[in-house]
Amino acid sequence: MTSDFQQQAAAKVEGLGDDLDLDTFAAAFNLFRVSTKLIQDLDTNVHRKLGLSIAGFRVMFTVWVFDTLEPREIAKLSGVTRAAISGVLNTLERNSLIRRTREQTDKRLISVRLTAMGEELIQTAYRAQNKREQQQFASLTRAEIQAFSAIMAKLIDARLPEQS
Repeated sequence: MTSDFQQQAAAKVEGLGDDLDLDTFAAAFNLFRVSTKLIQDLDTNVHRKLGLSIAGFRVMFTVWVFDTLEPREIAKLSGVTRAAISGVLNTLERNSLIRRTREQTDKRLISVRLTAMGEELIQTAYRAQNKREQQQFASLTRAEIQAFSAIMAKLIDARLPEQS
């Protein structure tokens, strides 16, 4: 089924012109599909069961890693849009998982920290997520996982040309 979809999509794309690279199409197509599959699986089988959204988990994980962050930094590092970050933080604060405080030196700045309950939940959630990640990657060898991770890191770090 997967290869049928990819082959049919490639045939459609190929008809758009000679300047297209079907190898990069296949790489991006598969990356998007595997990312969607992984995120949906983690959301359904890990985070929702613990009362979190995928965005809530990403925000909490980011704050956990850095201890204290401003909302704009959380948005940048977690991949949650700046528009959505306020709603996610409101939900997490309402559930007593984070605490927002105003900075003493500049009252306009807000810092976010996990509460003790938030700290406990993120550790539980991450353990559950990692078990699921191990299941998701079980068909790959350790060397393949390491190579895949290195390639993804290279793509993350790559600078794209500015759009005109």
